[in-house]
Amino acid sequence: MIDLAASAALLAILGLGVFVVLGRSRAARWPIGLPVLLLLTGIAAGTVGNALGDKASIGPDFVVLILVAATPEILLHTINWPARLFFATLVAATMAFAGVLVAITFTTHAPALALGLSVVLVVMELGALTLTLVFAYEITDALGRDKAVIATPLVAATYRPRVCLQVPAYNEPPDMLRQTLEALSKVDYPELTIQVIVNNTTDPGLWRPVEEDCRRLGPRFQFIHLPSWPGFKAGALNEGTRRLDADIEIVGVVDADYIVQPDFLNACVPYFASTDVAFVQTPQHYRDWQDSPYLRGLFYAYRYFFDVTMVARARVNAIIFGGTMGLIRVGALQEIGGWAEWCITEDAEASLRLLARGWRAVYVNQVFGAGLMPLDFDGLRRQRFRWAFGGVQILRRHLSTLVGLRRSRLTPAQRYHYLVGGLSWFADPLGVALAFFLLATSPFLALGHPLLLRQLVGLIVVLPIFLLVAGVLRLAWSIHAACRAPWRDTPLAAMVMLALSWTVARACVSALITQRGVFLRTPKVRTPSRLGRAVLGTLPESLVAAACAVMAVAVALFGPRTLGLAVATLLLWQAMAWGSAPAASLLAQGIPLTPARLSFRRSPQTTGARPSVLAYRRRRLLVAVVVVAMAVLLTPAIVTSPGADSGLEQAISAALPAVIAKNMPPQLGGPSPSGGSSPSGGSGAAPTKPPATASPKPTTSTSPLALPSPSPSPSPSSRPTPPTAAASPTPSHPVPSPTPRPTH
Repeated sequence: MIDLAASAALLAILGLGVFVVLGRSRAARWPIGLPVLLLLTGIAAGTVGNALGDKASIGPDFVVLILVAATPEILLHTINWPARLFFATLVAATMAFAGVLVAITFTTHAPALALGLSVVLVVMELGALTLTLVFAYEITDALGRDKAVIATPLVAATYRPRVCLQVPAYNEPPDMLRQTLEALSKVDYPELTIQVIVNNTTDPGLWRPVEEDCRRLGPRFQFIHLPSWPGFKAGALNEGTRRLDADIEIVGVVDADYIVQPDFLNACVPYFASTDVAFVQTPQHYRDWQDSPYLRGLFYAYRYFFDVTMVARARVNAIIFGGTMGLIRVGALQEIGGWAEWCITEDAEASLRLLARGWRAVYVNQVFGAGLMPLDFDGLRRQRFRWAFGGVQILRRHLSTLVGLRRSRLTPAQRYHYLVGGLSWFADPLGVALAFFLLATSPFLALGHPLLLRQLVGLIVVLPIFLLVAGVLRLAWSIHAACRAPWRDTPLAAMVMLALSWTVARACVSALITQRGVFLRTPKVRTPSRLGRAVLGTLPESLVAAACAVMAVAVALFGPRTLGLAVATLLLWQAMAWGSAPAASLLAQGIPLTPARLSFRRSPQTTGARPSVLAYRRRRLLVAVVVVAMAVLLTPAIVTSPGADSGLEQAISAALPAVIAKNMPPQLGGPSPSGGSSPSGGSGAAPTKPPATASPKPTTSTSPLALPSPSPSPSPSSRPTPPTAAASPTPSHPVPSPTPRPTH
């Protein structure tokens, strides 16, 4: 199985390379997908089989990989062949790697504690691999077709329904809001009302100037002041809709910082001539970002959702209503009872209920307005926390509908996209959990103690590194190809995405333990040093990054040679991923303050204080539970001698190809200098009888994972490893490739 997984990993890298090189070329239209798949599979199986000295495995590996990869290759026939090849080879690699993980977990003889912890780990790893496929399919669907789906409105020159654009505002700076209202006054549409709803704003200095601007701009503008109103933005919009004239058919939402183009309504309203269209969504775009590296990275991180995710969802009528720069039919909104005030992302939730009733949605992938992005990292974290919390809220409330337990008119494709859209938020909690697992086990690797878990040695550790590299390349290229980002800005976009992992993980956990909408409160750091503000403002991420960097050095120096370097590589990746948060925070402090940004700095989108996620006592109790659990699980590894896990090590070494097992140190189950296999995990372990597989005579391994091959003969180069490198505790599977998720 090891050689099969290695062949699949190499095949996936070859498939990604073809997709990157030929995915947007004329050759992508040629009908050569299956021959290329056969050729690359033969190359991958032959290369790995020859490198491992196991030529007998080349044929079986080739057949298995073709059978697995050919299925998506055939099913996705409407997508160009480089994209199909990319996804099909990734499916093969994922399934092969999952097979190795499951087989090693359940076929090695491990103690009950080891088996239990291994099962927990393999579940997390399989979840991460599944989400990797989800994101890969999204990229395949969006970039693997010649043209995006472009909706065409009905020819209805005389269709001019009355429209109201609603502008909800909470404690917004009047000078910033004035720019938005003046742009709306220039919108070229005859039957237009603009409703400004200032809610939960008690300072007259903030709402009275807005009221005066509405009066100055003319009868199109209606001003509503709701000093204290429940339901936040959703409650304010519901009240505004109740006050509309009866003949208004369509409402739109525009955020208080957006500059809307005059042709917005003339371009989008005609889609509503089709009576089954409930809402029309256009991309949320941004302005005033080109002069800052931080804002450039953030801009392309935002664009990913509208250029990849929404494009893929639009093909099957599964887009979300994103709120701002979207239009919705009043009758459809009233049919579902208005905006859900229990949900912190009421716009995305409403779109699911509309589609479940059989309505149709239209995505017009054309920019008609631009707003401002959060100017500091704290503002970005609050925004992303709200999106993630709301996404999990929607998943919890509508899970029975999405899995088909409750009747609806959702199609299978719509169910899929909304289900994985909610589940995709959990990619970050999984990554965080795997990072902590890796960080917790690495000290025992450096100290020479076995942690009673699955031992991933040799290529089983290297495979995740291959997949990790492929995932990073896939993300960078998709941002470059779909969002037209310059190559210099793709690392910045990836940095922003990785920097939010801890925030998204906190939001997902919070949404699982409470139903009430909560907001993120970030620490207020007062220090003149930019670096100090960046580190202290992201203290959890900074501490984990530093710990990973320190443990990477320790494991590389004191751990087993091959295994230690592999785990050190994974730890360095974790240090980079977690270090993205203080790096992004530091970059955000260098944004030049233009006049528009000076106004936006006072907006709650950048500075608003929010309630805490958990009460202090609850948070302290949660930390205590985690600490106690870790102590209970890890204590056996501390008190156990390094030789106690020898049986498991021998079982693993029996599954390895001969070329790898021959070169393994005795402490990892390889041949001893005297010709036997050393079961000992360290110099202090008692000697045991060499297993039968260490005989110089060629024998066939009886391990359920082993391939028939001669046992390795004693090698003069085999020599004992120093006691400090004796153990081989389990490294965690790495955090899944950094993948973006839908910004619901």
